[in-house]
Amino acid sequence: MRLPHFLYYAPATLEEACSLLAKHGTESMPLAGGTDLLVKMKHRKIVPKVVVDLKHVSGLHAISYDQDEGLRVGALATIQSLKDSIVLKSNCKMLAAAAGVESSVQIRNLATIGGNIANASPASDAPLALIALGASVALERSGSSRRVLLEEFYIGPGKTVLEPGEIIREVYIPPLPPRSGGAYLKHALRRTDIAIVSVAVFVKLDEDACQDIRIALGSVAPTAFRAKKAERVLRNTNITAVLAEEAAQAAMEESRPIDDIRGHAEYRAKTVFELTKRAIMEAVQDASLGGI
Repeated sequence: MRLPHFLYYAPATLEEACSLLAKHGTESMPLAGGTDLLVKMKHRKIVPKVVVDLKHVSGLHAISYDQDEGLRVGALATIQSLKDSIVLKSNCKMLAAAAGVESSVQIRNLATIGGNIANASPASDAPLALIALGASVALERSGSSRRVLLEEFYIGPGKTVLEPGEIIREVYIPPLPPRSGGAYLKHALRRTDIAIVSVAVFVKLDEDACQDIRIALGSVAPTAFRAKKAERVLRNTNITAVLAEEAAQAAMEESRPIDDIRGHAEYRAKTVFELTKRAIMEAVQDASLGGI
């Protein structure tokens, strides 16, 4: 399949990129890694008249950590760079683990975290881990910027709160406190396939009690989401296998899986139960042993 005809721009600065997107409005699309956009263009699901390539914009590739501010990940950081990052492995290994099971190494070397988030697939790996980690995204447009919690960023399959001409500049992950831990589990036909079910859990312990917990589910609803009823089962308790099972039951009831080519809804629901139970206990063990 051939790409449709379009005007191509390759700005060198974020300001120039935002200006081009603002000028051409809904007729334009930003291009990061292109692993999703170009496929959609070939299938004529998206036919922009203008493509603004962000790959040459400086300052959007970095991954950095500050003890007070937490982690900052530029929108153009590739998924492979997240997997390989010493900064992430030292300070946020759950995100590195999730990035490591995102598609193939060839795709990971092209795909960016900003494009991955903006694509808004309910089955994405790294964005699900980011939701559990309490991450937010910095959004930039000509003349203004804002920050949005990632769990509030998605409004439907392929749909986000991004406004025309607005792009993701950076991802922020708040500092992870002592005795916090995480787990990312994915069930797929093969390790790097699209998830049938995925679960990300972050937990913060105060001695042995669960001070805070976030449970995020993927591939079982129109968007990735937090299972807040399941979280309430565990918050301010000493998490046991019995309580983890009760929370997993609540997570299963909160999910809204469908039948598709990768699995039946009933199978997905049962998998939510098993994966959530296991992820909770793994996150608690991780926090007990030193954390993420």
